[in-house]
Amino acid sequence: MLTTQRFASSLFRLLVLSAASGVFLVACGQDATAPASAPAAPVAEVPAAAPVPQLPAGSIEAVALEIGATLDADGRVSASMERFRRNDIVHASLVTVGEAPAAMLQVQWRDANGTEVAVDERAIQTTGPAVHTFSRGVEGGWLPGRYEVEVLLNGESAGVRPFEVR
Repeated sequence: MLTTQRFASSLFRLLVLSAASGVFLVACGQDATAPASAPAAPVAEVPAAAPVPQLPAGSIEAVALEIGATLDADGRVSASMERFRRNDIVHASLVTVGEAPAAMLQVQWRDANGTEVAVDERAIQTTGPAVHTFSRGVEGGWLPGRYEVEVLLNGESAGVRPFEVR
C-alpha cells in the first residue's frame, strides 16, 4: 500500500507541474502543446480601427434672451426693455440650461437695415443653468433708430430681440 501511495503522490506532483508549466507557457504567449522550437505563427494584419465619431458639444440649450439697461447681482438683465436712450449701455443676457464642455456664443448687433454694427464672441463651459451677458455701448451715444441683437449658440440662432434708441 505504501508503494501505491508513493506512486499516486508522484503522479499527482507530475500532473501539477505539467499543468503549471502549461499555464506559464500560455501566460507568456506560447502554445502549451507546441514544441519550444516551433516557429512563431505569422501575425495577421489587423485592420485599422474606424475613427471615433465626434461627440456632441453637450446638451446646452438656450431658454431665454433678455435685453435691458441694468443688470442684477447675478449679471442678468434686471428689467427687460425695448426702448433705450442714446447713452445707455444695452445688455443682452442669454440664459442657458444643460452642460457643455465647450460652446461658442456670438452676439450680432445690427441696425434697422440689417448692417452689422458690432460682433462679440465668447467661448463658454457650463455645467447647469447659466447666464451669459454681453454689453454694448457706443462712444458718443447710439444714433436714434431701430436695432436688433441676435445671439448665436454654436452657430445657430438662440434668439433675436429688436430695440429702439430715442
